[in-house]
Amino acid sequence: MNDFAIGDIVQVTGTTMTGNVGTVVSIDDKRGKYLVRISDVTQNYFTADELKPFSP
Repeated sequence: MNDFAIGDIVQVTGTTMTGNVGTVVSIDDKRGKYLVRISDVTQNYFTADELKPFSP
């Protein structure tokens, strides 16, 4: 699971929350998912194939 690191800015490409931009805040190696915080109250887990690096 070296696709993304904590602090990376990513854009969601999966079916849930598509297009949202957030920050990787945690990595769950057991489940193979990244916790991405979209806003102060919104965050969700995504696999690496549901994310892409964000560049403005």
